[in-house]
Amino acid sequence: ARLERPAHAEGGLEGVTARVDAERLGGRLLEAVATLAPGDRDVLLLIAWTDLSYVEIAEALHVPVGTVRSRLNRARSLLRERLGRSGQSPDADHFALEVLADG
Repeated sequence: ARLERPAHAEGGLEGVTARVDAERLGGRLLEAVATLAPGDRDVLLLIAWTDLSYVEIAEALHVPVGTVRSRLNRARSLLRERLGRSGQSPDADHFALEVLADG
């Protein structure tokens, strides 16, 4: 909730809609992230808040790259499930987009 809006943030009606969605999702997202296993949460937050690659995250956490990928996949799946966004592309703030995005 305290993150600055990204430079590419939308304006106009789409921007307003995205911000309203983000505000609604924010508290639920934080609660859902808090329920993740520590290793899953660490990977998820590093992906969302840094420009580190999977290899760099693996090095930082002293785990194999495959572990980073599996933890991220598990964390995203659990968050989608807990937020009721199975298979949908969320329209929320930058953090939620990064957290829930595939890839």
